[in-house]
Amino acid sequence: MKRYTKPIHLQELKPHRRADSSLALINVVFLLLLFLLVSGTLRPPLPEGFDWAETQQNDGSGKLEGSLVLDRAGTVWFDGEVLAYDDLGPFLEARQSDRPHMVVQVDKRTRMEAVSALADRLKAGGVKRLTLMTVEAGAP
Repeated sequence: MKRYTKPIHLQELKPHRRADSSLALINVVFLLLLFLLVSGTLRPPLPEGFDWAETQQNDGSGKLEGSLVLDRAGTVWFDGEVLAYDDLGPFLEARQSDRPHMVVQVDKRTRMEAVSALADRLKAGGVKRLTLMTVEAGAP
């Protein structure tokens, strides 16, 4: 009687691999990137060439959201769009809840006449308190 043999291939047992910790690192980097993208889009862009006015003391308060921007040419900006002086009245009427207090980001090269004219216009529109937002001198 003739015998036929067939080789049997048994799987080799491989040692169990540890969970790769790079997956957690990828998740953290992705979440950090997502945070930076979202936080960068929350603040409206400032006009090109805007240079913050400086102050020596930090005792004021004001929120950056919903604030106006006054550039060096005396142009008023809101949310990255130019706001004409004629549109300032309807703008203030639309923002009746924030009307008693308004925050203005000021370029340090803005002429005082432009700041005074904007302050007068805001006062005529019903703004009771005006905060000029600046950066602390010597700060990065």
